[in-house]
Amino acid sequence: MLFGVRQGDSDIFVASQPTEAQKGGSSSLVSSQPAEANFIASTAWPETYAVAEAKFFRHVARQVPCESLHLKCLQVFTCILRATGFSSSVWKTVVMHVLTTVPLSRWRRREFARRLWDIMAYLRRCLQSKRLEHFVLGNERLPAEISLPLAVQRLEPLNLFEHLARDPAAHREAMRAYGQLRFRLWALLSSH
Repeated sequence: MLFGVRQGDSDIFVASQPTEAQKGGSSSLVSSQPAEANFIASTAWPETYAVAEAKFFRHVARQVPCESLHLKCLQVFTCILRATGFSSSVWKTVVMHVLTTVPLSRWRRREFARRLWDIMAYLRRCLQSKRLEHFVLGNERLPAEISLPLAVQRLEPLNLFEHLARDPAAHREAMRAYGQLRFRLWALLSSH
């Protein structure tokens, strides 16, 4: 069972279990304590931004053309990313960023392949710069309906790829995984 407590009147919650991103170690909120210290970690409830992210997707759904494919793009990447080292949390973050950079009127079925390549290009730039900014923390361009404390809006965005900047081997592995994913996407789109 998962419990969550809302922080004030914001869309940020603390949850009794870590989110997928936190389990994967890409968040600074994950405890690096040894297994013997689990009793300490269980008293620390990590923040979750799932409600804010869901509100963002609902906001986008109201703005995009009726035959929009933004969620289909996310589904495609979720299917082909198996065994690539990229979590669904990374893909969700990348797609949310691309949704704010590519006009929503261009998310139509006939442009499906182009949007998939836009998402890949965004990921490539993030990998090359070793920087993928958290979508909620420090994002001052979120829709007004997403309620965040002012301090959270003004935070320096958390770099979800910080570990790539610190670990050259991890960066090389991520770039290799990107190459494999790019090939998988090309093969998928070529077969249709």
